[in-house]
Amino acid sequence: MPIKYIGRTTDFKGKTLWEIVGNLKNFGVGRVVVRSMFERYPEPSFMKIVKVETLPDQDVRKVKVWVEKTFRGVQHPKLVELCSSTYKADYRLIPKVEEHDYCRLQEVVKTERILPRTIEFPPLLKELIVRDKLAKGEKITEEPKLSLKYRMGRENHVRVAEEGETPNVEIVCGLGTPISPSLYKNINL
Repeated sequence: MPIKYIGRTTDFKGKTLWEIVGNLKNFGVGRVVVRSMFERYPEPSFMKIVKVETLPDQDVRKVKVWVEKTFRGVQHPKLVELCSSTYKADYRLIPKVEEHDYCRLQEVVKTERILPRTIEFPPLLKELIVRDKLAKGEKITEEPKLSLKYRMGRENHVRVAEEGETPNVEIVCGLGTPISPSLYKNINL
């Protein structure tokens, strides 16, 4: 009889952080752990444990850990507090013999991505804005632009272009290159 699994599937491989640090001397301070989800990147991603605290009256699997985090070869300047993701069974302890080789950082040469401050409106919306301004009697000296708002996080290594600076990332409105061009052969784009 075949086995049928019921429920959510997961991509996690490993143990929870509490299972790892709970079995180590001094709760694993100074040891290196890796999240299996981050091993998909070519650059090394690891965390060196600095401080560990248990959480009273909460889920047994959770623990509060402060780490020196290195994500994709870039080390964060401050300590990072891990708490909300420590219950996930996705952590792996690096053996002491392999720590030196695993934590070796190569020089990562990354070009800085500069994002644009504004982009063009979609064609129909631009036409509506122009007609609305003309109906109000305003003069149109330049075409209207849509100012962009970006969600910046600590993992984003990008910045917004300053006034008068040219961005090196282009964001365009449109269909792009369709997967099946035959569907669009009779349409003038």
